[in-house]
Amino acid sequence: MTGMWMFRANGKAIILFLVGITALQQVWVNGLGAGDDPDPKADIRITIKETSLVVPAHIFLGDIADIQANGLLKEALEKVVLGSSPKPDQIKSFDRKKILSVIQGQRYLPENITIRSPERVYVKRRGQVISKQDIRQVMDQYLARVFNNKDCQLTSFDVRGLEVYPRGKTRLLVDPDGSISKKGRLSFFLDVIIEGEKEDRVSISGVVAVYETVLHTTRAYAKGETISPETVYPEKKNMFELTEKGITTFEQIDQKILKSSIRKGDVLKQSLLIDPPLIQKGDMIQLIAKNETLSIVTSGISREDGFKNKVITVENISSGKLVRGIVKGKSKVEVVY
Repeated sequence: MTGMWMFRANGKAIILFLVGITALQQVWVNGLGAGDDPDPKADIRITIKETSLVVPAHIFLGDIADIQANGLLKEALEKVVLGSSPKPDQIKSFDRKKILSVIQGQRYLPENITIRSPERVYVKRRGQVISKQDIRQVMDQYLARVFNNKDCQLTSFDVRGLEVYPRGKTRLLVDPDGSISKKGRLSFFLDVIIEGEKEDRVSISGVVAVYETVLHTTRAYAKGETISPETVYPEKKNMFELTEKGITTFEQIDQKILKSSIRKGDVLKQSLLIDPPLIQKGDMIQLIAKNETLSIVTSGISREDGFKNKVITVENISSGKLVRGIVKGKSKVEVVY
């Protein structure tokens, strides 16, 4: 079955021949004076493919057609924009009338042109999948920087908003304004950048564990005792499970005493320890009494342990009276008036 139409475009007579009765119908467009068959010696031949895969955001004629032309004409035809591409991994169709209209609208085309096109043309845009694992790797690297390369582990992880994205050079950027709670719960946004353009923003949630080696005790200790190096051992602990930072080296607790009792296996923390008293109960001390113009030094006996800058009770040996004074140093107490 063959049909023929004639119309004028850009001042030229255009003859359309529709050949065949199959679903994939073909159309040939020839310049003025062409016969019933396409001229095999035509200067320009454009063959539109029924199906094509594209990458850019716009569909160019060169993406969906084989073009035979010379020099700059071929380059110009390849860059003719037929319309916007579908979303990544989606299909968009065009009818031949629209394609012919766009091509015929190019004013620089000569008379001798042959165009072959199916009844409908289908274009699918190539896409790429960014997986949850891809984003997890980016998040692992980000957390390693945040926690100075300590042993980090995402114990739970979720991403919302992922789609199929256009192909191209891709960067995944974590928004530094995200948050990590005292329990290790994290909430961040991540930007998907493709060819320098922001394509999407997805949300990230989860829980992170950050492990650090801290000291534990091998036995129970009472208040006031001094911990020995033989009774501590190092073990990794998730810092988010601790109410405060644990002690990592014995030097941090050497010569200190416990403020309260601890159990076997407890994590040692700085708040549990204090420096030993500068003055022990019963020690002989220098008792200093002074004002703006006068300073008197006498001897005394401490009636309690004394810590630096703390007030204690001291007995004045000369008078036998009890006075209150501030511990200023080893064996030195300044009377409080």
